[in-house]
Amino acid sequence: MNPHRFTCLQHRFAPNVPVVRPVTPDFSLRATLAGRWFVAAVLAATLVCFQASPAIAQSSSATAEPTRATVPAPKLLPAETLAYIRVDDVNSIRADWETSSLGKMLNDPQMRPFVSDIYDILSELFDNVGKELGLTLDELRSLPQGQLAVALLEGPPPEENADNQNANSEDEDDDEAIARRLRQKRRQQNSFAVAVMIDAGPSNRTMSDLVDRLMTLAEKNRFVIQTEQIGSIEMTRLVRQRGNGDVIEWFEQDGFYVIGFGRTVGKDIAKRLLASQRDDTSSGRSRRSSSSSESSETSTLAQNTDFVAVMSRSIGAEAEIPQTTFFINPYGIVKRIIARSGSAFFIAPIVQDLGIEKIRGVGGSMFRGGEIVETIGHVHVLIDPPRDGFFGVLRPEDTDVSPPDWVPADSASFTTVGWDIETAFENLGKIVNRFAGEGRFKDFTEKPVQDRFGVSLAEEVFPAMTGRVVTIQRYQLPANWNSMARVIAIEFADAKEAKRLLEQMKSKVPPKDMKPEVIRGKTVYFAERPNFNAPIIRVPERSLMLLDNWLLLSDSREIIVEVLKSSDGEVDRLSADEDYVLLTSELGAKLEGETPFLFQFNRDSESFRILYEMANSEGSATVLENRGGDNPMTKRVAELMRRDDWPEWETLEKYFSVSGIFGYDEPGGIHIGTMNLRPIE
Repeated sequence: MNPHRFTCLQHRFAPNVPVVRPVTPDFSLRATLAGRWFVAAVLAATLVCFQASPAIAQSSSATAEPTRATVPAPKLLPAETLAYIRVDDVNSIRADWETSSLGKMLNDPQMRPFVSDIYDILSELFDNVGKELGLTLDELRSLPQGQLAVALLEGPPPEENADNQNANSEDEDDDEAIARRLRQKRRQQNSFAVAVMIDAGPSNRTMSDLVDRLMTLAEKNRFVIQTEQIGSIEMTRLVRQRGNGDVIEWFEQDGFYVIGFGRTVGKDIAKRLLASQRDDTSSGRSRRSSSSSESSETSTLAQNTDFVAVMSRSIGAEAEIPQTTFFINPYGIVKRIIARSGSAFFIAPIVQDLGIEKIRGVGGSMFRGGEIVETIGHVHVLIDPPRDGFFGVLRPEDTDVSPPDWVPADSASFTTVGWDIETAFENLGKIVNRFAGEGRFKDFTEKPVQDRFGVSLAEEVFPAMTGRVVTIQRYQLPANWNSMARVIAIEFADAKEAKRLLEQMKSKVPPKDMKPEVIRGKTVYFAERPNFNAPIIRVPERSLMLLDNWLLLSDSREIIVEVLKSSDGEVDRLSADEDYVLLTSELGAKLEGETPFLFQFNRDSESFRILYEMANSEGSATVLENRGGDNPMTKRVAELMRRDDWPEWETLEKYFSVSGIFGYDEPGGIHIGTMNLRPIE
């Protein structure tokens, strides 16, 4: 994707004099509109609640406004945007929810009574806030009809007369006052701002009524309301009477609402919106004149080369527009946070030595799938070469994605990772020694391991490893927070060397921590079992064993037995499983010839099964009830969990299939992809 494809716009607006409308203070209400976090909470609720009930989502999408084209958020946000997330079309996601795995399960006739009860509880909880706004949960869910975006921005610089006002308000000779002014100035110069964009549709009466109520609350909470005409847009600005605190700017154009938390945020977006609309209707503008009009004022996120590079790698081979996109500038955020603090002179050099500035951007996207694939996701980390400093630890290597013979087919997940552990360990030592002092890394790592196990990590263990690590998880009844039993397996190049290292370790470890036990002809060493009895927590059984050239560490006896059965061929193996074969064939098409350093296979039904069975277990209900005390809502939820008409999970797992994750390394960064398959009906 070429960054020059995005047209550079020039904005020229005559200065406008704000119209100030004074208001009468009213102390009867506290500030429901007190700050950005309230609006952020409402927005988060919107994002979640429009998927809370499939039945309600179906009815709301049926009456939604037809999808219309609005200016994409990246063309309205500044090039220096620190973070952003955007939903292209909320109505489209509502429609897709009905055909998603979780949506189908919640819309199952056996589940509808429970979903309805849960939604009633959520509605009552929201009523505590909604009654102030005159808004129900159903109405809240209906607000976004198209594009929905939230962005974290660099705050505008302080006003020119701000320093003079602060100086006049305090004694110049007071050291404490001077320090306070410097601290305030530093925070103002490195502040953050937030922009929210909601396409509510041109005829969304609920949204317009909500805005009217919020404006009424603003007047009652000591805000001064100003209006300013920006072209055809009338922008409203909310300012505290004394000029302290956040400035809120908002405007609406044909049902497209923009809210800016920070001085000039809404105004700048309004200018970009008008300029983009003029550019769309202009037929005679040449490429040359467009290029010459680029300036810091008109440069947008869509023209940011880092954003373009990340998004171009996050599109993949999909022909559709992504449903959801996000972008983060980690270094920009960290740099601003450091500058706000009083210890920037100390922290900034550390960050520079670590090379954090090499992270040019992190972004990704989510697409809808087709008949076989439900969703496809991409995440790309843009990294400047060379990878030194902190990035010297990131040493991924190509790996074999095939499961070893000892991985049983009923594993809930299988993960394989390839890593240059020797180089990563060496580079990590350089970083630690740089800040802690020469030789300190060895004191933290090598010395404790040698004292306890009698082996050297750098000279014996790491050189003997291939760099491949495999992890498997398997669901173990009953349902608990840690029901997923786990095996972590480290591959060694030579089984004899692995056995020698294990014998050396065994000679140093207390017998109670390595009790040998023969299971199916293999020696497994178990640690002493911890003595505790916590509700809804599985007591782990830590063990260690050598299986061929693999060193296996586990927290469950049951999963070790299944691993040994699979190794002997007595149970089905994952490598021959139909779901695994189908997923790897689909993922292979997305790798575009790249060899992954990361591959993961997941049975989604097993993850949802744990949550489902915990949700209707007596143990979970008791814990919730005890934690909630006299809260009536927690009592209602506990009663719901204790109902005896929950359907059996076996009748619901048909709605879920498998998913996978892959990752590959490239000179300009690291790319991660995800894929969820639809269940075969």
